[in-house]
Amino acid sequence: EGGEGGALHNDIIDYFYYAQLRAQGENTSAPREVTGRVPLTEIPNLMRALGFYPSEAEVSHMVNEVKYSVYTMTGEVREDLELDEFIRLYVNHRPVVGVSKPQIEDAFNVLAEAAGGTIDWDSLKEQLLSQGEAFSKEHLEVCLKALVGSGDLPSGQHMSAGDFTTQVLGFEDFDHEQTFEQMA
Repeated sequence: EGGEGGALHNDIIDYFYYAQLRAQGENTSAPREVTGRVPLTEIPNLMRALGFYPSEAEVSHMVNEVKYSVYTMTGEVREDLELDEFIRLYVNHRPVVGVSKPQIEDAFNVLAEAAGGTIDWDSLKEQLLSQGEAFSKEHLEVCLKALVGSGDLPSGQHMSAGDFTTQVLGFEDFDHEQTFEQMA
């Protein structure tokens, strides 16, 4: 993916330095202190900016990996990390292969098994709010606003995997074997 100096590496650097600005407050005219470190709370934002969307459990594991990385040697708990540590964390935790269209179709088929391959928005919304690592209502609204410009979808709307990927996630139609990671 380009290695050091490549496009991905440069993106990581840009996002890392932006995370430093976020941590110091974006809306300030005060001089900034560039420390080369970001708080551990920025790990999920950095990962997601790079196209890796870890679950909350995965985020917790990554944060704890860094937080307690020197604890046995020094007794210290870390609260931040440097760029090279973040790159190592990203490379070690991101999936090697992105999510494929057949995987999304399989997931939708499980959710919509009784409905013949489509699921109505109200049912999907209920599952997102109550199953697995459930969304809070507020978080789901924020995500939908970012994705579709509105905090909700029309009630009773039925959607297939294809409808979801194009209308909600915003992906264009693509080859059956191509992954979303390759689309980015």
